[in-house]
Amino acid sequence: MKNDNLRLFFTTLLCCALVLVFTGAFAAETRMEKAASDGSKAIISFADSPLKTMTETPFTIEVKGPTGITISDAALHLSLDMPAMPMPPNHPKAKWQDNAYRGTAIFTMGGAWDLLLNVQRPGYDPQQFIFNIEQVMMK
Repeated sequence: MKNDNLRLFFTTLLCCALVLVFTGAFAAETRMEKAASDGSKAIISFADSPLKTMTETPFTIEVKGPTGITISDAALHLSLDMPAMPMPPNHPKAKWQDNAYRGTAIFTMGGAWDLLLNVQRPGYDPQQFIFNIEQVMMK
């Protein structure tokens, strides 16, 4: 009786784990956060981890003011570049949707990348955040 209960418990546990794995419940993301000197911050989350070349990668950006309130009235300008070599312009667009700025990025080569985020709000000085992406993998 005791072995049957134990076997049932572990079988159920294994089935639940397989369901979670195959439904994408453990889908990884790449999340980075940068703070500015005034206490504001920007958070970018790419839908994949590791990041891969030549793949449309959805991302979300949250911009928070010094008090922690989410900023929704900014114009964002993004630039993806590789610090090790000259690259053609790569400027993903991000639009406010569902409580975050959303867009899609494509990394064209494997290696280290920088994402430059310029935030311009009406009536405020522009802010700049630089995210260092250590490695984008070949597809």
